[in-house]
Amino acid sequence: MDHLTNLKLGFYDHQLKALPSTGNVLQAQYSCDEVVVYQAYKESIASWAVQHQSLVGAPGFSLKRTSWIKPNFTWMMYRCGWGDKEGQSNVLAIRLKKSF
Repeated sequence: MDHLTNLKLGFYDHQLKALPSTGNVLQAQYSCDEVVVYQAYKESIASWAVQHQSLVGAPGFSLKRTSWIKPNFTWMMYRCGWGDKEGQSNVLAIRLKKSF
């Protein structure tokens, strides 16, 4: 099974030069099996999720609540006010199975 064990990092200006000059682009980390997305959570949910490697069961987390995930870390950080928005202080990288 192909796993993403480490996130690949790069400088924004280097990545910008590699993008096509026209059209739409979706930047994301992925493997054959998974796509990495990002979501901001409050401290209590994020801490529980990291410790248990699952969001299900975290105090205050609900599968019935709509949540907007982002495929790009920088975009997520911008949307959560760089971690300053209330209830969005912790950003998690979440691996979603493509078979989901």
